[in-house]
Amino acid sequence: MNEKTSSNVMAIRASAALALLLVNGFLLNNFLFPQFIGINDGAREISTYCGVVFFVLLGVAAYRKPSVFVEKIWSTFSFAALGIGIVFLYFGIMARSPLLLAIGSPFGGIGTVWTTILAIITLMRLGVTRCAICIPSAFVLSYAISLLLSVVPLPFVAGLTLYALVIVAAFALVRTYALGTVETIRSVDSPIVLDVTNPSSYLPFSHPVFVSIMLFNAAYGYALNLQTAVETPAQMLLSYLPVTIVFLAVVIGKAKLDADTLFQTSTLLVFAGFLTAPLVLIGSGALGGLQFSSVFLHAGASAFTLLMYFLVAAVGSRNLLGGITTAAFAMGASWCGIGIGALVSQAIGSITAGDVDGILWASAFITFGFMFYNFVVLKKFSFESAIQGIVPVAPAAIEPIGDATGDMPSLEDNCRTVAERFGLTNRESEVLELLARGRTSPIIQEKLFLSHNTVKTHVRHIYSKMGIHSQQELIDIVEHAGKA
Repeated sequence: MNEKTSSNVMAIRASAALALLLVNGFLLNNFLFPQFIGINDGAREISTYCGVVFFVLLGVAAYRKPSVFVEKIWSTFSFAALGIGIVFLYFGIMARSPLLLAIGSPFGGIGTVWTTILAIITLMRLGVTRCAICIPSAFVLSYAISLLLSVVPLPFVAGLTLYALVIVAAFALVRTYALGTVETIRSVDSPIVLDVTNPSSYLPFSHPVFVSIMLFNAAYGYALNLQTAVETPAQMLLSYLPVTIVFLAVVIGKAKLDADTLFQTSTLLVFAGFLTAPLVLIGSGALGGLQFSSVFLHAGASAFTLLMYFLVAAVGSRNLLGGITTAAFAMGASWCGIGIGALVSQAIGSITAGDVDGILWASAFITFGFMFYNFVVLKKFSFESAIQGIVPVAPAAIEPIGDATGDMPSLEDNCRTVAERFGLTNRESEVLELLARGRTSPIIQEKLFLSHNTVKTHVRHIYSKMGIHSQQELIDIVEHAGKA
């Protein structure tokens, strides 16, 4: 199999795996979670938040100690958790036991996390151009499967079995392609080390990308929690239109998948859902059997979810070493947002005691906050720029470097020249020389007897004075300093 054919196969399998994970979400929301009603209404939130905690733990572990990511161990743990969750959920629902549901729910959420990470890592390997095709294709494929499932009667046991099989199938599709990347990630310095010398190669958890993911999903989770009815096939068809149009434009029309345009579109759709939500509350939301608030909300959520996967895959493709961290933080922010939105909606319902006027005022306030953040706070922020701003980790920053005696004789002179040119202090000059030799943060700390934060501060000042963003740019400047 030649390289092009192999790449195409990987793209098809990654797209199919993502489609299955999206179908898994459909099964959860439309088949499994409704079974919890009247037995343990809080089991859904338990599943969500345990998934969030596991995503965050994965992200932190990948950032601080990637050597722990032995794929076989994590995969075994993931499927063991899935199996335990399936068993407890089955008996919990059959026996209508709140306790069994409470026990099974955390394992159900955790069971999908690792497979989701592997699928996203595989998308990262494809690069931005292929992801712009694969991700919309996955959504359209998931739409077709979800529509079929919505019109075919699904017995409880069959639905629960299908839920598990979908995760297993997605794992089987991408494991081979993600395995090499996971091994690479665990074999190099941790991002907390590389982040010092290559700060623009990683997105911190406080980055607007992750904040936007969490707040958007919180708004969506809040609004959706006001509507308890499951979507009808007709509503589903309408809510699928925006992403289907994106698919046709990108895959067939060869248009560019623009992250900023997609964000604005998804924001406006959710805003439309907020505006029409009061009609549902006062009993005037139905027209021809359709609740347009639900249609707008689901359409906006689908468009934003597509954007989220594209952003994560695009960012990760520029720095695969941070792939697990980026994917885990993004998915954790998404799940956390949904959970927060649902809790806020339930809290407001309890405070207002079901009073429609109180709920409408609360919804108006949340709607205003949602739009203020997206069109005022993020006015000058660009998701496209965030993607392009990721600087790949330089090979010199992640590969072992020989002793100083093996470096070019002119390195010290070049470093002095650069230090004088950019007005570096004596301590910054010492850090500069070690950076130019490809040294990482722990080595700089050891040689200069400095703390991690002090080294990070010096590096930030050096990069600011030199107008650069990565260690490789610094090395290039030093190497050419003697030729200027």
